[in-house]
Parts: sequence; C-alpha cells; structure tokens
Amino acid sequence: MFKIISLFITLIFIYSCSNNHQSNMAKLDQTFGCKDPHKNLSRSKMRACMAKQRAGGKSMFDLNNDFNQLFRKDSTVIYQNSVNPYLWNAGLEVTKTYPLKIADNQGGFIETEWIRDSSDMNQRCLIKIQITSQELITTGVKSSFLCETKQGGEWIADNVDYIKEENQITLKILDIAGNLSQASL
Repeated sequence: MFKIISLFITLIFIYSCSNNHQSNMAKLDQTFGCKDPHKNLSRSKMRACMAKQRAGGKSMFDLNNDFNQLFRKDSTVIYQNSVNPYLWNAGLEVTKTYPLKIADNQGGFIETEWIRDSSDMNQRCLIKIQITSQELITTGVKSSFLCETKQGGEWIADNVDYIKEENQITLKILDIAGNLSQASL
C-alpha cells in the first residue's frame, strides 16, 4: 500500500512540475522569442520560428488551430484565374524547350533561365512573358527578350532592343492561344 501511495504522490509531483515547466517555457518564449537561450532549435526550426514570429505568431502552415475551419462542409471555395488560361498555356508552350526559372500562373509571369547558344558561350539571353489580362485580347500579353555578353569575366547587359524577337514571341503566344480557344469550343 505504501508503494502505491508513494507512486501516486510521485505522479502528482511530476504532473505539477510539468505544468510549471510549460508555463515557465511560455514565459521565456514571450520574453526571448525564438532566441530563447534555453531552446536548442535546428537551423530549419529556427527559420520557421523566426518567420512565425515576424508574422505575428501566425503561420500559413500551422493548421492545428484552423484545421476544422479549412474543411467545414458549409464553407465556399472561390477560385478565380487572374490571367487568361489560353494566353497562359500558350506562354508555357512557347517556352517549353527552355528551362523555366519562374512560372507564376496567378501573377501571369513566366521567365526562363539564361539560354546559351553552344556556338557563342559569351552571350546569354532570357525570355520574360507577362500575361496582363483575364480576357483573350492582343494587348493581354507582353514579352521581353534580354541578353548579356561576357566581358572580362562579368556579364554585362548588351542594351540591344530585341523588338523583332519580342514581337515574334508575342505573336506566337497569341496564335497558340487563339488555337487553344477555338479547340475548346
């Protein structure tokens, strides 16, 4: 019987200490934030903690509190394209042979990595495409063609206007987008 009572008292003591420990840690968190000297955070956890701290304690990846809100049966999800899907898909089609650096369908922005011609390794170019409209209109897409040359080990913008190339890219996107829209009818 003495063993059971001593075990029970020990459990109560441990439980009461754990609550104090948690409240003390919460106080330290409030005082020191992520740079609490009592915490031993890995580099990635420290970055996540700092991001959450900068965001005012909210994290877009912290679904524990809002999980039920995200999947309520009465919630309505509204999805809206910010760019025309035909122009967007045509832009991707035009750049499909090049490695992409950025493909932001909500912002309507496509940018390739630097493209090099094997015959001239001292020049590199990239293509930027901006879809600016939700409608399939000729002014809904803008293309730019940027090139640099290597001089003395540094890449310098060549400051050449590639209007002909930019127009060809834009016209190709508009042509493909028109074909895509006709095919969907």
